[in-house]
Amino acid sequence: MAHAADFSAFPVIGAESRWFTVWQIAPNVKAIFEPHHFQEVISYLIEGKTGAVLFDSGMGIGNMRALVESLTDKPITLVCSHGHFDHVGGAWQFDGAHKLCTPDSVAEAAEGFSLPEDDENRSLAAFSIVGTLWFDPKTFRVKPYKVIPAEEGEVFDLGGRRLRVVASPGHSDDGMMLADDENRLLFTGDTVYPGPLYAHLSGEHGAEVYRRTLEKLAPEFGSYTLLCSHNSPVMEGAALAEMAEAFSAVERGDVSGYEYMRHRRYDFDGFSIVM
Repeated sequence: MAHAADFSAFPVIGAESRWFTVWQIAPNVKAIFEPHHFQEVISYLIEGKTGAVLFDSGMGIGNMRALVESLTDKPITLVCSHGHFDHVGGAWQFDGAHKLCTPDSVAEAAEGFSLPEDDENRSLAAFSIVGTLWFDPKTFRVKPYKVIPAEEGEVFDLGGRRLRVVASPGHSDDGMMLADDENRLLFTGDTVYPGPLYAHLSGEHGAEVYRRTLEKLAPEFGSYTLLCSHNSPVMEGAALAEMAEAFSAVERGDVSGYEYMRHRRYDFDGFSIVM
């Protein structure tokens, strides 16, 4: 997720902590940004009148629970877009994480997991505050956390705001989004964002699954505002159809790619596909 995050259009909320920065993205929607690791992951605190959802828990390096409890006095439900380390790392700090389940993701949640020793995400070079780190990246580990199974179409009612679960496999088998239909917002997780779309992480048929997901999403959410989990937080819903067509173009052999991190990358306007 190599593009520098751009929050220039949004006001910052409070002072920057040593790990998080918080931005007001929309009414009662705050983006919680982790700028000190190259993934630059974004979680979202979404509030209604009687409750709040935290969409993703970040890497687990900063104290996410203390932060969100300082931002709202409403009861908080944690919902995770998928089981990758930068989205569930802080899930252990909460009573449970609502998410779509696969056997592998459930097993990882129950046992916790470490990143491979050669994974660039755990190298010192991945962090921009190396001189002031209060932890050792080489021992980084996602702690075990409780999974509460979610289902497609399930609704989280926050009082005057309803968030609907939308399955979105492609980046991962357990990928999901949250749709705020009344406000025409779609919280996309890692399925859609302005950067490299990693289609190889779901196995041999990941690119085909990714394309089908985007083709399903485009007609329903093409007029929504997309709130993404990496890089610039906001995209227009029209990007869904553009990305679906890009996957089709790669399948047809209409575009040329190049070697990238032991995979093949195809560049388009504002995003790329890695498979």
